[in-house]
Amino acid sequence: MIRINMTGIGAASRDLSVTANNLANARTTGFKRSMAQFIEARSESMDARPGTETGSGTRVDEVRRTIQQGSLDSTDKTLDIAINGGGYFVYGDPKAQTGSDQHFTYSRAGALTIAANGNLTDQNGAPLMGLPAGLAGSGGTPQPINLNAATGGNPSNIQTLSIDNRGLVSVQLADGRNVKVASVALASFRNEMGLKQVGGSTLTETDSSGAPEFSKASYNGTGEIKQGALEGANVDLTNEMLHMIQAQQAYNGNARALQTSSEMLRSAIETLAK
Repeated sequence: MIRINMTGIGAASRDLSVTANNLANARTTGFKRSMAQFIEARSESMDARPGTETGSGTRVDEVRRTIQQGSLDSTDKTLDIAINGGGYFVYGDPKAQTGSDQHFTYSRAGALTIAANGNLTDQNGAPLMGLPAGLAGSGGTPQPINLNAATGGNPSNIQTLSIDNRGLVSVQLADGRNVKVASVALASFRNEMGLKQVGGSTLTETDSSGAPEFSKASYNGTGEIKQGALEGANVDLTNEMLHMIQAQQAYNGNARALQTSSEMLRSAIETLAK
């Protein structure tokens, strides 16, 4: 019985940690909430007769990330973009020296800035990856979206920067010219639930997710790009707080049961010792 109570405490503790992380990231752009999935811990006894086996408590089978879209919140900032539909933005390694050195990560967060070298980057300096502006739909290897070539090496020449619903990045220069820079690359996966969360809203591919397929927006099941908006976390604060209360109650109940079991065992030992 003590072992069963311990499994309940461990499972409830893990559930509390997952819920606390959801609450902590309720304002993180592009964050997707996770849920602890429980299964019965089966008895490992090989001597029990069929039909007489009892369970051995519970355990967390996996922590599953949800993929429901969060709200698209208007910011009216030119360098804020969101995906309305499926797919993920592709980001490169901020420390990579060449395009071939890029290690991709994936995210639904699209708060961008223009780096000193002309790259469009996220808040951590990771370059947003794009595909050639003239690409029909899918294919190709994403490269950092860089404004230097379009602006003659001087991004201050940019009067306006626009990103349409297909992800085409264009700039209007001081001399009135409109220049197409690149198309925002979106990644889709055979099993996006298999992506691994490595912090906040940043994900990496795994064997379970499969390799990414890169395309422009509105291809391969990807959504449209919305400029001047960010996707909020899909965390409902009320539901998370209610779930935390339930998990805390489960933890406290198992802790009390463990204490009772320990007292019963001690009493039995003391009685036998007399």
